[in-house]
Amino acid sequence: MKMFAYRGKHENFGDELNHWLWERLLPGFFDDDESQLFLGIGSILYDNFDPNMQKIVFGSGYGGYTNPPKVDGNWTFYFVRGKKTAEILGIDPSYAIGDSGILTRSCWDAKSVEKRYPVSFIPHYESAMHGSWDKACDLAGIHYIDPRWSVEKVLTEISASHKIVSEAMHGCIISDALRVPWRAIRPIALENRAKWYDWASALDLEIDFDPIGPSNLVEAGAAWVPKNSYLWKNITFRRRRILQLTGNYVFGSTVKTLQRVAEKPGQLSSEEATVNAHNRMLRELDRLKQDFSRKTASAL
Repeated sequence: MKMFAYRGKHENFGDELNHWLWERLLPGFFDDDESQLFLGIGSILYDNFDPNMQKIVFGSGYGGYTNPPKVDGNWTFYFVRGKKTAEILGIDPSYAIGDSGILTRSCWDAKSVEKRYPVSFIPHYESAMHGSWDKACDLAGIHYIDPRWSVEKVLTEISASHKIVSEAMHGCIISDALRVPWRAIRPIALENRAKWYDWASALDLEIDFDPIGPSNLVEAGAAWVPKNSYLWKNITFRRRRILQLTGNYVFGSTVKTLQRVAEKPGQLSSEEATVNAHNRMLRELDRLKQDFSRKTASAL
């Protein structure tokens, strides 16, 4: 079985969690056999997988980046990210347990990390690419966490924070799983919003989003023009030159908004909801191991 994980131009914390987490929970489980594909963390329930390939779904979600996949006998579901995913795929809502990143609770001891930061901010990885959030955080007096850092560095920095403010969904998902209070920033890109509600639905959680806006002219331009259009590509390609010409100017209004948001109280799902989701995922993990150990044995 081969593990599938999305990877764009830059490594991104939420997607890279797949490589970190499953290596610990399922050591030796994966190979390069593409006849079976393991779908774990991420909005990766696409419609363009080989229809003859067996897809094993373990906590993934539908994000709207493609049309919904046609579910047939080559799809096996252990659980999905949320109720919206179950509804769109036409499967029983009981499969909506939560984002499998919650299993990080089994592999990481956040309490062993000393608290050093009152508030930390995590942008979406595309905002980190185009924006100047490190400078905005410096001006706001807030610790900056880059989602392109290694998984363990991001986990350490989250654990060292008393509160997380995040535009990155997995910044909030992992903070919630590790019981670090968080505030969600409404993603600048419209296509990155629906998946948040999907994750929250499994935990009966209502997200209190804060809008914050872009940090600089490049990010503003990239947000205002159609994604992947000629103008969008021009803006993002010439990012460094634009920042040089503008002196890497950061919008003062965004810095002030970030400061106001950072002062608000954090959110957490209920302890009961998180513990129940985690326990159900562990049971599904045991079932997955048993199912495929039997299949391996029968093949010998």
